[in-house]
Formats: sequence, C-alpha cells, structure tokens
Amino acid sequence: MGAGASISLLRILRPNAKVSPAVVSVPEAPPTSVFGVTLETLRENEQMICGIPLVLRDMVEYLDTNGLHQKGLFRLSGSMLRTRQLRLRWDQGERVDLVHEADVPTVASLLKLFLRELPVPIVPEPHRKELILRQTDESGLNQRLKDNLSLLPDPNILSYLIHFLSRVAAHSPSNHMPLENLAPIFGPCVFQ
Repeated sequence: MGAGASISLLRILRPNAKVSPAVVSVPEAPPTSVFGVTLETLRENEQMICGIPLVLRDMVEYLDTNGLHQKGLFRLSGSMLRTRQLRLRWDQGERVDLVHEADVPTVASLLKLFLRELPVPIVPEPHRKELILRQTDESGLNQRLKDNLSLLPDPNILSYLIHFLSRVAAHSPSNHMPLENLAPIFGPCVFQ
C-alpha cells in the first residue's frame, strides 16, 4: 500500500474532518523545578545562595573552570538530548555533577536556556526602559547606571553574570568571544 492509499483511507473514514494545528499544553512545573520558574520560586524552594540560583552558579563555575578557552563558547550548541536530560534531572531536584556528566557546549546551552526561560527577565521591562531612557546624557552616567542597577529586583544575579561574561571576554584571544560577540547572545537572555 503506497502513501496515496493511506491518504484516501483517511478521506473515507473522515471525509469532513478539518485539520488544525495540535494544541500543546505545557504542564505546570513541578515544585522542584529550576528551569522556567521565577526567581522568587527558586528563593522559596531554597534553590539560591547569596541571591544566586544554585543551577546558575553550578553552570558558571563549570564554564569558568572548563570553558574560558573553548573556541566559540556560547556559539556552539550542545547536544539537545544531553541538554534535555540534564535539565530534567535538575528539575526533578537532583544535583548534577557537570564535571563528570556534561561538556562545555552543553553547559553553555543550558545556561542560555535557563536565562531565556525565566518568566521574568533579570532586567524586567520597567527597569530596562529606565536604564535606556536615562542614559542619554553622559554627565554622571556611571552613577546613574549604578543607581538604576541597584533598583533591580535581583541585582546580584546580573552582577554575577556580568562578572562571568567579563572573564569570558578577557579570554577572547582563545575563545573568540569578545564583548561584541557576547552582547547579542546574552542581551536577549537578560532583557527578553
């Protein structure tokens, strides 16, 4: 039986059936989830230390140790299967030993995924607008920027991420990731 026979069989069985796109429902995250939940939820579930999500800290520490010299860090995608497996384990409340269970591209992909899936970005919309609108006059720019950044709901996370990305950029001769290459990757992750 060829493909044409299958199609006519469908027509006979359901001649007036309409084809519509499947509706995919996203199940609510289990209570231990760390991906796709708010920072407040992570805090309530004791998934933060010093204002930094544990999963973020684990990934940054791994990349700090193993990835700073990786050519194309954050440009090369990790294994989608491995990324899904590690994410699922974290979401089930497991601690993942990245040194023995992951590789640099996969952890880099996980880091970007974690930031992209935050329901409220690290720099929420009202703060983003405030940061952009107030920075047109260059006199006192640094102080205004510091003042605005201190008003963020979770300024420690942004500071932590910026310090890490500064270390990545400092190794750009080997990883080919200067600030100009990091900004288009992390800007959307931080500001959504």
